[in-house]
Amino acid sequence: MYERTDIQHYLASRVARPSSAGVIVEDNAGRALVLKAYYKSYWAFPGGWVDDEQTPPQAAVRELLEETGLVVDESSLAFAYVINRKSDIMQTYQFLFRTSHVRDDGEAITMQADEIDAFAFVTKSEVLADVDNYGLAVVLWAQNDRRGYIEQTLEMKNIA
Repeated sequence: MYERTDIQHYLASRVARPSSAGVIVEDNAGRALVLKAYYKSYWAFPGGWVDDEQTPPQAAVRELLEETGLVVDESSLAFAYVINRKSDIMQTYQFLFRTSHVRDDGEAITMQADEIDAFAFVTKSEVLADVDNYGLAVVLWAQNDRRGYIEQTLEMKNIA
């Protein structure tokens, strides 16, 4: 049997892997809410880093509120997929959840001014017609991908 200190030493030797969480918000017409953050070159689902002491669903709910002003209950989230993202900088997990929101006219959305430049509701065909303008998670949604687990290797260019 392992002692508590044995487990702590083992865990301390492991590489920490940060995680992020996002939410796929679909309106009544089947369009998805995407955001354009000022620091990204592409549109993505609302989301961000999982903070210490948070679960991915808790982070997804928090990030959705911070970035859009939309309030959803954690119990309304359904797991969509996790992306194992690898780059020369780090390796992370990105957890994606689905939810629906009653307002589909965009009036309820209040963008986070210091992070988000714009928002839009997009159809799957719009995304598939311009995949280079959207993050992988959005493209997977548009492709109706249901694998649940996806590997992604990122080539990081022009990052200081």
